[in-house]
Amino acid sequence: MAKSSRLGQVLSALRQEQGFLEAQLGKVRDAIGALGGVGKEYQRLRRTRQVKTVARNARKMTTAQKKAVSARMKKYWAARRKAKAGK
Repeated sequence: MAKSSRLGQVLSALRQEQGFLEAQLGKVRDAIGALGGVGKEYQRLRRTRQVKTVARNARKMTTAQKKAVSARMKKYWAARRKAKAGK
């Protein structure tokens, strides 16, 4: 009997917490409605983040740079294979 009593207390506490959280959610929804949706500051920051992301991704290697990197890496891996075979 003690276990079912304890379970009833836990369920009661959870239901009480659920009611409290639903009331808080209602308040949050009312606040969002009063603000007319998302604030202008948030929208401005969102646009700024999008611009920075585009600018960050805009860096591209030229064909000559790609060839230079390729040659360096081929030389690097050839040296690694040679060193590994020599051990």
